[in-house]
Amino acid sequence: MSAEWKTLRAELPEDVRTRLDMKRQERRLGKALAEVRKAMQATQQDVAARAAMTQNTVSKIESADDVLLSSVVRYMHSLGGGVELVLKTPDGKARRVDFDPEIYVKQIV
Repeated sequence: MSAEWKTLRAELPEDVRTRLDMKRQERRLGKALAEVRKAMQATQQDVAARAAMTQNTVSKIESADDVLLSSVVRYMHSLGGGVELVLKTPDGKARRVDFDPEIYVKQIV
């Protein structure tokens, strides 16, 4: 028997729901991407041009709760960075996957 998350969440005390919401915001991938972009002194338009996306798409990525991995890779590579994914198994083993920037970034001449 499984209950939907919305039902379970509604039964939690208000302070617990508030803490969960705050943690969710802290972990949001889009927020982290925007912070990296700003630290690199790049605009959304800069990322969009190099990643062959629209500025609107970059904005949506930065405000999304769920982002496609391919979009994250294109975004980061457009800033000259990279993406490494760590796959962790329950037994504590990990496998790293590095994404090649040449596949996802539009070269601007």
